[in-house]
Amino acid sequence: MSNQHYDVLIIGGGPVGLSAALQLARLGANARCVERRPTLSGHPKAGGIHAPTMELFRQWGIADTIRAAGLPSHRAQGFAWTTRLVNGIHLGDVLFSDAGGARPGPQASPESACFTPQDVLEPILHEALVRAGGRCDFGVTAEVVDQDDDGVSVALTEGETTRTVRASYVIAADGVRSGTRQALGMGESADPAFGESIGVYFRSESVTRSTESLPYALFWIVNADANGSFARVGKDDRWIFNFGRDPRQPADAFDKEFCTAELRRAAGDPAADVEVLSILAWRHESAITDSWRSGRVFLAGDAAHRFPPHGGFGMNSGIQDTANLVWKLIRVLQGKASDSLLDSYEQERKPVARHNILQCLLNTERLKSTGFMLDDPSLLAAIETPEGEAVRRRIADGLPAQHEQLRSDGQQFGYVYESAATVTDGTLPERSTVGVYRPSGHPGARAPHLWLTNRDADRRSTIDLYDDDFTVFAGSAGGEAWRRAADSLGIRCFVIDQAETTPGTSFEALYGVEATGAVLVRPDGHVAMRSRTLPAEPAGQLGAALAQILRTPSTL
Repeated sequence: MSNQHYDVLIIGGGPVGLSAALQLARLGANARCVERRPTLSGHPKAGGIHAPTMELFRQWGIADTIRAAGLPSHRAQGFAWTTRLVNGIHLGDVLFSDAGGARPGPQASPESACFTPQDVLEPILHEALVRAGGRCDFGVTAEVVDQDDDGVSVALTEGETTRTVRASYVIAADGVRSGTRQALGMGESADPAFGESIGVYFRSESVTRSTESLPYALFWIVNADANGSFARVGKDDRWIFNFGRDPRQPADAFDKEFCTAELRRAAGDPAADVEVLSILAWRHESAITDSWRSGRVFLAGDAAHRFPPHGGFGMNSGIQDTANLVWKLIRVLQGKASDSLLDSYEQERKPVARHNILQCLLNTERLKSTGFMLDDPSLLAAIETPEGEAVRRRIADGLPAQHEQLRSDGQQFGYVYESAATVTDGTLPERSTVGVYRPSGHPGARAPHLWLTNRDADRRSTIDLYDDDFTVFAGSAGGEAWRRAADSLGIRCFVIDQAETTPGTSFEALYGVEATGAVLVRPDGHVAMRSRTLPAEPAGQLGAALAQILRTPSTL
């Protein structure tokens, strides 16, 4: 038995586990991340990073690095549908700019979405983790052995050596087939898998040349020989081709030779230069774990929920899970909050996951009208002939329905947490739609972004003000009273003067308060409490809110 003890042990060193470890390291926790793979991911897997996730990366100081490593903007303007990449028939496209609503930017966020593949993202996260004083050890498997009121015993195996360590808490971010979830008997509600795909990661100069003038990040391919999708990976000649796996074929049939022939047929170039880098099979499925907590063990990311890929919510939701969980763990570990605060993690994140599953399933169903999963031989045989005009028109007519898959601002930004970790103000929240985000200062909502420019012309976002701590945003008329109240409780207060805001915007209107009002923002950027006006005892109101949220008589 090892005498090593950690505040938090993270099982899984993918984007979700690394994000959890990075946050814990930045906050000074004694945490360790372990990953059973010998190295970081060598396969792109996830690639689309939503703006809310980029906001987290911004707070962690790595957003610019991640964006610079991704697709250049002129190659990430939307998705296209075509019969083949080379000399194919263009069936239509959906651009981010025409998918309804304003693109996430000045009105919604200081950040916008980007396409940076997982095998590029993970090294950036890992480097940031090491800089912050954290660690992730590879080639180490972890098994939860036992737990009690004081912590969790975890067996770590590296090579032929197994030793047991202790941790106050465990975050299991060990993926779709989570060994931790299975070992602890944490059941899940799953829909039957509706298909399996093969992802071929490859390099090709000719495929890049044939598409270099096109503004698309992804190309859906529909023809009689091969169906699938080509996605650009990074700035060079790397691509990933996904196609449906024929379940009648054995798993070993999908080797480099088979996959090279398949992607050449889809590309429409039998002589395309192809260097296959890796091949990965994956399932189209959806599931949500029944309970996200087992004592001192928490599930995050794919271990807790699985979505169809259409909409890009898998990795993004997992990283956002950790932002909700880590600040709560830190305060419990510091003795500033009751352990019962941690129950709000599942209460808040599970409804978001459930909504994301339903929408991603709807996106998948809508894709069928564009040729996705089209397997009628007669329709496929005709699609590139004059007689196939009706089939091509049907696909083109189905493209407007894909807008919510590409532009889901309301789904990404607009969810509102409901738990005891927020203080209700007796009002009903304004609900966003999938495609339209309606900013709100309602308790539980994401604190809306607002640009602020001070007298020295320094510009910053309200998103930059609350990293890692509780923060008060106050209107100018009641600002000094709120500042004194916040100071008495050891938390920060920013008084937002109308003169600092961008013309045409208003802190009071955006957050739903008067000039004497204020909001208390949680460390994860969600509104904890809203006071429309200045109460008689602002310190008492803030203190009571903190006591409710942290589940303790003390405020901090």
